[in-house]
Amino acid sequence: MKIKDYSFQSCFGPYIEKFIQEKRDAGFVYESEEWKLKHFDAYCVEASITDPVLTRDVVYAWGALRDDEALVTCSGRVSILRQFALYLTTLGIDAYIPAGFFKAEKTVIHVLSDDEIIALFEKIDGYVPATTGKVFHRLAAEYKVIFRMIYCCGLRISEARRLRWDDVDLKDGSICVMQSKGRKDRIVYLADDLVELMKSYESVLRSKYSCDSEWVFPARDAANCLSTVTIDKMFRTCWRSTQYYGNCDRSPTVHSLRHTFVVKRMNMWMEEDVPLNEMLPYLSQYLGHTSPDNTFYYYHQVDSAFRIIRKKDATGLKVIPEVSYE
Repeated sequence: MKIKDYSFQSCFGPYIEKFIQEKRDAGFVYESEEWKLKHFDAYCVEASITDPVLTRDVVYAWGALRDDEALVTCSGRVSILRQFALYLTTLGIDAYIPAGFFKAEKTVIHVLSDDEIIALFEKIDGYVPATTGKVFHRLAAEYKVIFRMIYCCGLRISEARRLRWDDVDLKDGSICVMQSKGRKDRIVYLADDLVELMKSYESVLRSKYSCDSEWVFPARDAANCLSTVTIDKMFRTCWRSTQYYGNCDRSPTVHSLRHTFVVKRMNMWMEEDVPLNEMLPYLSQYLGHTSPDNTFYYYHQVDSAFRIIRKKDATGLKVIPEVSYE
């Protein structure tokens, strides 16, 4: 069943629509959550559920772990259903409220080396669509910019793809990231060369492709912004065509560009003897993190970090001398 254009049809449909609207009125984007609730609604239709009572059996049937499904994915589905159940109880409707969720383990993300970054962007810049359709060539022009925005500004993929032209100030050289993670807004300043790239890109988008979308990175249908799936797919396509594909222990993702930005920025400060403890709060705010601790998490277990720390840690070498083996 196609979920993209799906309309709520089950007995829970009217309640789900009001629930989503209430969340959005409160300031939540609620896109992926809506997608999950559409799947739940379709399940209820197929299961012939006609009474809008969220029973334990319904929750357990929907929340059962599926074949080849990660525990955290299953937990995410049930978590959304829990929020919906709580909403139903506020309306005086009986609902079973699920509890107990799997937590995702934090994994170490691959930090791209300088050579890997160069190779990746060579493939992104050299990408030519297999079709001659004008819209696909417009998308190719977008990929060259959006991946640079994510890498050079340390943006989350959602922040980059949802960027509107109204949020861009190329005279001031800044963008306003609205409703990012944690419903926080922030201003992100761009490097001069990135500002020039954005100006050129805007001109090409409007003059060459006649695209006057409100979105900085419009999808095939210019009324919508690029989807996460589309961006992920293009990243994987370009990465797999580099000579480094298959030669690293962890396959990089789009989020690796943000991670790499943080590590490289911190490495540069350390190499230039810039006090890291003084700069970390600024970097944390630039990234939209709640605290410097969240920013420093990006830096742990990174080989290049330990190399620079050892190089700069003169005190440690005196206290703990290098062990020599005969």
